[in-house]
Amino acid sequence: MKKYKIDVGDSLELDEVDRTILTNLREDSRMSLQEISRRSGIADATVQFRLKRMKSQGVIERFTISASPAATGYTVTAIMLVQTDSESHDRAVRALVLIPEITEVYGILGEYDLFLKVWSRGLEELKTIINDRIRSVEGVKNLLEIVVMDRAKEESPPV
Repeated sequence: MKKYKIDVGDSLELDEVDRTILTNLREDSRMSLQEISRRSGIADATVQFRLKRMKSQGVIERFTISASPAATGYTVTAIMLVQTDSESHDRAVRALVLIPEITEVYGILGEYDLFLKVWSRGLEELKTIINDRIRSVEGVKNLLEIVVMDRAKEESPPV
């Protein structure tokens, strides 16, 4: 399981060339080196070198797609706040990340311990996911479920 730790001030130094390449790829991860070069005015060889370096340094974690929820049938999104037993917290996290409909799991500070983003094909399916799969995870004490009514913006962080 890949863990994401927030370490303020420990970011890699990216210059304007790196950020320009990343901005283009954020728009379209399949954009060719030649197209990035054409749009940005950065030489092909420089784009290729910078991409290779950013991949090897972990700046670029993966190239992916963003599928339309309507096309895949997963049109219901819920945000869930989860309280866990402190002695079972890590075990609960390991179990929750294995549920395919949960696409994001964050450790948070405050009254709740985890923030989940859950997708389903309808409210009945969401109810089943919550009751049969999430609540049954050892260490899950309490849930606050929030069903998303409208998605105003959803994208990756800026570069």
